[in-house]
Amino acid sequence: MRRTVLTIVLFAALAAPAQAALPAKVSLTACAPTERVAQFEARMGAVKEAARLRMKFTLQVRRYDQGAYHRIAAPGFRSWTTAGKGKTSWVFTRRVQGLLGPARYRAVVRFQWRDLHGKVIAAAKKLSRACRQPDHRANLKITSLTHPMKHRYDAVVVNNGITATGPFELQLAVGSKLLDPVAVETLAPHSRRPVVLHGPNCYSGTSLTVTADPLNLVDERNELDNAFTKPCG
Repeated sequence: MRRTVLTIVLFAALAAPAQAALPAKVSLTACAPTERVAQFEARMGAVKEAARLRMKFTLQVRRYDQGAYHRIAAPGFRSWTTAGKGKTSWVFTRRVQGLLGPARYRAVVRFQWRDLHGKVIAAAKKLSRACRQPDHRANLKITSLTHPMKHRYDAVVVNNGITATGPFELQLAVGSKLLDPVAVETLAPHSRRPVVLHGPNCYSGTSLTVTADPLNLVDERNELDNAFTKPCG
């Protein structure tokens, strides 16, 4: 008999309908990597006996070398905001600019429904989808180096990053002889430029090396692909 009673109680608990979810949601409504922008929209609906609606946005980031999200400061992403009196539902948007990559950004929104006396009668917490931001820095790379005639070398340098480089230098080494660097004007994103360099002739048994930004003055996505080396001959 005891076992039968326990079985009936357990079955009743499993069969009971779950409590209705609170009407709260947060969405990623804009993610623009080229503009370094993300926008989040939070919605909360009516709850019985609720007289005031409140929500608080928190911005979180997870960088490419991190395993978990953590909070990051951003304008409007810290304090509670309260809807106007009489509102039973509410939509609120937060937009953040100047995001840095490579990283993913998401919004955590806390919702509160309060009664006429200010008492919290319901609360919820929701997460948005993440906005992926790539590494926005420039990236210089030498793609070719030729020796078309005596004392002349032609190099092609590209910027395969997504921001301009600003002025930089190219420096050629012929064997063990390091030549004076050549100034290059800024290189736009996803663009290339041929650069003529002058130096002593290259002979079999030696090598040529041309390096973009030899002093590492340009903040780049990858500093390890700035040099290009090839054998003479």
